[in-house]
Amino acid sequence: MKVSALEVRIADKCFAIEMDKVKHFFEVENVLKVPYLPDFVEGIVKYNHHVYPLISLKKVWGLQESNPSTAVAIVMKDREYAILIDEVIKVEKLDKKETFLLEVFEEDGNLISNLNLNFLDDIEIPTFNNHIEHKNISTSFNKDSFLLFECGDEILGVDTKYIKKIEDKQKETFILNNGVLKVLDFEKLYKKCDYNNVLILENQKVLAIGIDKVIDIYLIEKANISTSEGKFDKYFIYNQKEVKVFSNQYLEEIIDKYGMYIPKENKSKIIQKEEILVLNICNKEFAVRMKNVIDISDYDKTALQFANENPNVKGLATTKEGVTYIISFEHILNCEIKVSEDNKIIVLKNEEVLKALLVDEISDIVYVNKDNIIEAKGDSIIGGMVILDDDKMIPLVNLKWPKDL
Repeated sequence: MKVSALEVRIADKCFAIEMDKVKHFFEVENVLKVPYLPDFVEGIVKYNHHVYPLISLKKVWGLQESNPSTAVAIVMKDREYAILIDEVIKVEKLDKKETFLLEVFEEDGNLISNLNLNFLDDIEIPTFNNHIEHKNISTSFNKDSFLLFECGDEILGVDTKYIKKIEDKQKETFILNNGVLKVLDFEKLYKKCDYNNVLILENQKVLAIGIDKVIDIYLIEKANISTSEGKFDKYFIYNQKEVKVFSNQYLEEIIDKYGMYIPKENKSKIIQKEEILVLNICNKEFAVRMKNVIDISDYDKTALQFANENPNVKGLATTKEGVTYIISFEHILNCEIKVSEDNKIIVLKNEEVLKALLVDEISDIVYVNKDNIIEAKGDSIIGGMVILDDDKMIPLVNLKWPKDL
């Protein structure tokens, strides 16, 4: 039987891959190193909005990797991988022959081995659902979410639904979507404060504001919020200090007054964005969806005093949704979270699980186009990949990990 096959060279051997398993081949550029995967997985690689684990067969075979820059993306049993190769030879119609032991292809009387990757079925490697529409899991909780920041000796809050991005201090202008945003002095909104971060707000327009120091992304029970009218319409206590929250009406007014219109062709992309919380765990970045976050609390040593043989369980957390395990990545990352006032316990929930995660600190909150969130298959700690505007990739936490709980 003649089939169309891609001939490739790996080390000093030639192999054939049936073309119905080949998606594309490409030059490897940026690779996200993931140390807790098997040694033969070079990391996670992106090509044309597709995300793959990058496999080195030379390392599987005990050969020295010579840093090839070409990869072939293939599909095996609905799982997708990128395989490093030394050379793409050609695409050819070959005679496929099956024997009792193996499959081979014949070309002009010469036999070419089928590239057998069945061993990957038995190894835990996350693969990704490239370009599959994601289900929108709707959850509703009786809490509000605010971004908190300092201004002098005060703590101020902003409803996170208006937050597009947070950036480190730059000059007086900021580039966004090929447009130039002038950074607004915070004094025009309220009063003079230090300029260390840029807070980008979004409604019908986009506005960049120079602020002091971002403190936290804070979820609070609505019952614990006092309300009034005016520029600040919500008040609550955070770390024994009063927080004043800008009213949504006032935010919309200042965004409309000082902001820049978003071109119509970009509006649909912004509407389809999803709120992502970026976490620091052992000096590595991870991400969770804000819609899965139901509580954020400070590190509490007493909660971690819990006898359990599972090395990934740190303790128990009592939440409004019930008691759940506090999960730590310390064992799998071979590190230790240093105790500090920045440590947080993030309580996460979807339709299937309730879980808490111990983190070093919250790094950022970003809005990402839904198409840039690629779901993963498998039972590792990676539940997907978040691709930011600058093509940087951040692993999405798998809420079902570890599977033995």
